[in-house]
Amino acid sequence: MRTGPSGILLTLLPLLATGCAAPAGDLGRPQPSFIHDKVLPLVGSYTAAGRGEPVSRAPLTDDERQLRNLAYAILMPPYERQEWEKGFAEMRRTRIFANDVPAFDSFGYADTLLQTHYRSSTARYARIIEDIRADTVRADPFFATARRVVEMDTIREKSLSHVTRLTADEREMAMARVAENRMLIGWVYRRFGERIVGYRLALERLVIATPAPAAVGAERALRAFEDRLAHIPVVTQTATVGGTITK
Repeated sequence: MRTGPSGILLTLLPLLATGCAAPAGDLGRPQPSFIHDKVLPLVGSYTAAGRGEPVSRAPLTDDERQLRNLAYAILMPPYERQEWEKGFAEMRRTRIFANDVPAFDSFGYADTLLQTHYRSSTARYARIIEDIRADTVRADPFFATARRVVEMDTIREKSLSHVTRLTADEREMAMARVAENRMLIGWVYRRFGERIVGYRLALERLVIATPAPAAVGAERALRAFEDRLAHIPVVTQTATVGGTITK
């Protein structure tokens, strides 16, 4: 375990991210925040580079910025009371932690849903339906933006061989951005799958704890979400990230 000032900072950063969480706006996009837009990403760039991950200094295009804004609500835990997980999610989003550290807790959503006090047992079903439908709505805008980003990245890659006096640094910066974009798209797709697992576990436990007719509506919402994701084309291009292949 890390000790010293750097280790203490990394230990406290999840608390900082949680306590200073950026307010969410339309489709869960984060509102402007100095901590979340400047400080944490700067720290994340250094730590990601230290892990051997691609880090680009190129300015973001409009679609790349939109892609990251739309990813915010998908990468955050759906339940606002999952405070500790929210802090770690922000550390992963800003690349201070690798995007698989710590491992996803499939039971976290279910535990929080069942432990939260509601005046009516059917309110828990209403909550899970609301969360599932919110994710369903988020899928199309994100992946529509992702397709545009991938199309522009393909043009960027093909253009590299035609640029006059292209420097090694410029090439590395361009390819690092392509890898960053593809890594984020693949991460969001995986995160949607993890959230489906969480919703399924929560619904199963909820039916056992407090069976109600509302379970039918929750099951239908979950199946609709699964069907929607199944019909979204997966980005097939690959990029080398830290010695591994990311899709």
